[in-house]
Amino acid sequence: MNVLSVVIPAYNEEGGIAHIIERVLSISPELTDAGVDDLELIVVDDGSRDETAAITAHYPNVCLIRHPTNRGYGAALKTGFSRARGNLLGFLDADGTYPPEHFPDLCRVAVEEHVDLVIGSRMAGAESEMPLVRRVGNFIFANLVSLLGNHRVSDSSSGMRVIRREALPRLYPLPDGLNFTPVMSTRALHEDIRWQEVPIPYQERVGRSKLSVVRDGMRFLSTIVWTALNYNPVRVLGGIGLG
Repeated sequence: MNVLSVVIPAYNEEGGIAHIIERVLSISPELTDAGVDDLELIVVDDGSRDETAAITAHYPNVCLIRHPTNRGYGAALKTGFSRARGNLLGFLDADGTYPPEHFPDLCRVAVEEHVDLVIGSRMAGAESEMPLVRRVGNFIFANLVSLLGNHRVSDSSSGMRVIRREALPRLYPLPDGLNFTPVMSTRALHEDIRWQEVPIPYQERVGRSKLSVVRDGMRFLSTIVWTALNYNPVRVLGGIGLG
């Protein structure tokens, strides 16, 4: 029996949380066609100061977990994973940028092709409303991860994925911040995790972005390099020396 547990980390997302919850709950029939027998939805309120938790609580078939203080994007996801009952673990943002309607596509790959990690790629040709500066940043980080991991990745920072539960321990440890996803991608390549990318569309978010292009970009860069160093210091340092 395949159960998909979708985790949504939410921090001050009162403007969009209801809409994304309803969109996720609506995909159950399509999930059945993709070989998934049941859907569990978990929202982790990460210390929000608005009505995010109160709005979520109105949905009786949604599991609401609350952090008393803001602990970070990655920390919220790890809390959700620890409480999930599914053998397939999915996640996406609360701001409406990622399309939950494509979870059946990701799950079909995981189930039928026995893939451990399926990444919804915003950079693989599907329609995208990603701002130019973020598109350039994602291009740079994807190529860096590809170079360090010696395997082509088109979207190393995508926030929509499906993971087989048994593969999760091999991806840990993972950081608590927004650099959760690029570190996961880097570790997946070096741990020989079976993974595949599936093209997905991407929309502009509801509300103001919490991502700082400079601050978080530097954090992405440093954690990707340090993670790769732990696995293959000769390749990383040799590349730096050659440069």
